Amino acid sequence: MSVETELLPESMADLVDIIGLPAVLKLMDSLGGTEVWVPQRIPHNHPLVEAAGPEAAQTLCEYMAGERFKVPRGRAFKMEVRNRAIRRERQEGAKLADLALRYELTDRQVMNILNADPADDRQQDMFSC
Repeated sequence: MSVETELLPESMADLVDIIGLPAVLKLMDSLGGTEVWVPQRIPHNHPLVEAAGPEAAQTLCEYMAGERFKVPRGRAFKMEVRNRAIRRERQEGAKLADLALRYELTDRQVMNILNADPADDRQQDMFSC
């Protein structure tokens, strides 16, 4: 299981094993925040086909026909994946301005992401005893 998969909401992490991470991410982008019903047979114009592609939709039908599931928006997941990519690219030597342009952020937002490294808990709480 990849790091990105571990960050997914549980319901979507289970789907990764069935239809793969790219299809799950497409579902979250297209149908996030909704409840989806999986039909017994999938018509070509069903939202699942349009969102995840015909192959992934057909596979979902084989595994989940007649079931409903909620598709989360995945905002926190997407932000964490983006932030990790920014940190990784910066460690590899990417310039601050390039990162800001690539991720459509301001220089200040990129600096805040870089300075909020979750792996660094050296800062202590000034109010603790």
